[in-house]
Amino acid sequence: MDTLNLEQVLSLFDNSTLSELELSCPTYTLKLKRSSTEQIQAKPSAPVAKVAAAPEKPAKAEEKTEIITSPIVGTFYLTPAPDAPPYVRVGSTVQAKDVLCTIEAMKLMNQLEADYACEIVEILAKPESMVEFGQPLFKVKRI
Repeated sequence: MDTLNLEQVLSLFDNSTLSELELSCPTYTLKLKRSSTEQIQAKPSAPVAKVAAAPEKPAKAEEKTEIITSPIVGTFYLTPAPDAPPYVRVGSTVQAKDVLCTIEAMKLMNQLEADYACEIVEILAKPESMVEFGQPLFKVKRI
């Protein structure tokens, strides 16, 4: 799925009454989900984007790391608000469904959630910078 099609999917989902949408292809899975049914009727909420991590070639046999990539094109944020603490830091341990970052796309704030428990080894994207679809964001080690 190219960038234009992904933006169209996000726009269609935002303007629809769907509460969930899942798209899969060989390289990634995109899951969009609204937070509650009440908000759909009153005002569409921002979808939650999730992406499965693509395994990285291990540098050392004992240290297997994986890369979590961006599911969409947008602006990368490590904090929920300018004055808030970051969702994660290097060395942070996160559980499945914990928020790793926010990616703003088309004025929608999309939260990227962890698919599994892991430790953040390295943050690969600069906060408040543009990220591309498939761009590495985090290097993690499964727990």
